[in-house]
Amino acid sequence: MNRQQQFDLIMSRQRDFQWGDSYVPSTLAVPREAPKRSRISRLNSRKLNRAIHAMSNPERVFIQLALHSPCLLDMHEQRMLSPYEARHPLSGHPLMKGRFPPPVRGTLEIAKEIGFKHFEVTVRVGGVWRRMPFPYQGDLLLYLLGANGVPYAVNWTIKDQGAAFGERRLSSLKTPAQQRKDRDYAEGRAELEAAYYASAGIRTVKASLDSIAPTVQANLGLIFPMHGLSLSHPIELLSDFSAEVKEFIAKGEPAFLVISKFSKRWGAPSQFTARFYQDIWEGRLKVNFFQPILIDHPLETEGGDLLQVYDSLFTEQVS
Repeated sequence: MNRQQQFDLIMSRQRDFQWGDSYVPSTLAVPREAPKRSRISRLNSRKLNRAIHAMSNPERVFIQLALHSPCLLDMHEQRMLSPYEARHPLSGHPLMKGRFPPPVRGTLEIAKEIGFKHFEVTVRVGGVWRRMPFPYQGDLLLYLLGANGVPYAVNWTIKDQGAAFGERRLSSLKTPAQQRKDRDYAEGRAELEAAYYASAGIRTVKASLDSIAPTVQANLGLIFPMHGLSLSHPIELLSDFSAEVKEFIAKGEPAFLVISKFSKRWGAPSQFTARFYQDIWEGRLKVNFFQPILIDHPLETEGGDLLQVYDSLFTEQVS
């Protein structure tokens, strides 16, 4: 795909988005569109009723973490940073009726202010060749419901490790001159995105995978695929199962004992296994996410609440 095709595709998907439309990211997690060497994946979300497109393993983990929050209203991955002034991302949202949040400033104007060279391409617009600013993309823009009932947005910029925020292509071999160039670019690009969202009162968070405990990553990867599975057993039976699992876990007994008991009588053990993990995902069963969550092992119920431990990722402003 050439730059003209990329430019046209991004603009067609993002320029005229309004709340109520089906959101389509600037770039889809498909080989034809994703950057080379990307580890793409698509995560089907029951809450958002669509597939979320991740361009890397770190993005996949943080998408799962965001979807675990009951305060999440929506998320926009690979969202275009408008080169020109544009409406606030929450403008027109049903819960923003009667509110008029400030617009975002264009990246072109901000780039000039901070001395960052904005990427430009020559494209055909209306039959005329023109030099145009090529739109940058963010990683994840979260829309969350505040305690006051008013939505707010938080921008997550995501890397595999914290050091990568300070240098582009951190793991590549390079000369000192190239290293300086990559550091300058990374700093300028980060400042550009943060200033873009700050102009509309939106906080930007640097989220690195190395800040998420490996056990938490594994637990999210295990539980997330279960969260949207349909269960055919009667809801009353599933409620009885959940109540008994909670009792066994509290006594230090593994969930497998209850799963086995109900499966022998009612069949479909996979249904009860899925229900167990769904109870954890939806917060009906509190367990420590920093310990392996396995059906055949006792589980800790004290501490390890993801939303408490990683609360700073979701807050509207740093206190």
